[in-house]
Amino acid sequence: MKLFRGRQGAEAAAGRTSAPAAGPDNGPVVVLVDEHTTDLDALEWAAAEAAARGSELRIVYTFRFPRLLDPVGNPTVDLQARESAEDVVTVAVRRARRIAPDLRIRTHVFPGRQVTALVTEARESDKALIVLGHGRRSRLERTLTRRLARSTTASLAVIGLSKRGAVGPSAGRVVVGVDDNGGPPAALGFAFRAARRRGTGLTVVHAAASSRRRSVEDAVQIWRMAYPEVHVQWDFTRGPIDSAVLAESPAAALTVLGADRHGWLRRVVRGSASYNVLRLARGPVVMVGAATV
Repeated sequence: MKLFRGRQGAEAAAGRTSAPAAGPDNGPVVVLVDEHTTDLDALEWAAAEAAARGSELRIVYTFRFPRLLDPVGNPTVDLQARESAEDVVTVAVRRARRIAPDLRIRTHVFPGRQVTALVTEARESDKALIVLGHGRRSRLERTLTRRLARSTTASLAVIGLSKRGAVGPSAGRVVVGVDDNGGPPAALGFAFRAARRRGTGLTVVHAAASSRRRSVEDAVQIWRMAYPEVHVQWDFTRGPIDSAVLAESPAAALTVLGADRHGWLRRVVRGSASYNVLRLARGPVVMVGAATV
């Protein structure tokens, strides 16, 4: 697992320019784990991301109390289920410490539904980043995406790491999709900061008419003034935005989408272009909450 570069004053640089407020991504990174090995990539990615941000890692595990009866037939609780849940979280903490030994970690063992636990954590901070492992969770991803967009300002990351040897036009870079107006400012800011932390470049995918290209370039230029060390390259296309972003995503360090309810990405809550990217991209994907500017 590759750790990211430190911030090294990027936020201070943002404050010295006329760019939009570009505060650090200092909210907690919240990762869902289970008792299997399916979430190891997500856990390690979340630990590395929290360490790079200098923020807290919150490890969430959900479980259900089995229905039991005592010797006289009354409902009772099997406390062993809780103990087993704590054991899973303890193992997860040890794994996260391998990535960042000094990481601040908080755990939450929740007797209930996964979506409820994650939304509860997200509501505690307007800059939370929720992290899921990619794979068998398509229904959870869809439900959680809608709940987060409807009732929180948190961002969502779905982690499916590219296979070793994967190639793509933006290999090792951060990819962000924008619309005619430059995309949600939150997504652009998140993408520039993510590229800065990783010490890599940024690919801006723009699917719109060429007549609007200037306005998009102007919007991106504002962020370039805040982060001049981030190399920016463009991919202009007239095709579907999800196809264009997916074409750039193989072997990308990160793919960033916006969840602005007033832009083309509002359809994410209805399961269209952005959800296609979340589901199909071969690599880590972050859908940025509206307040993460």
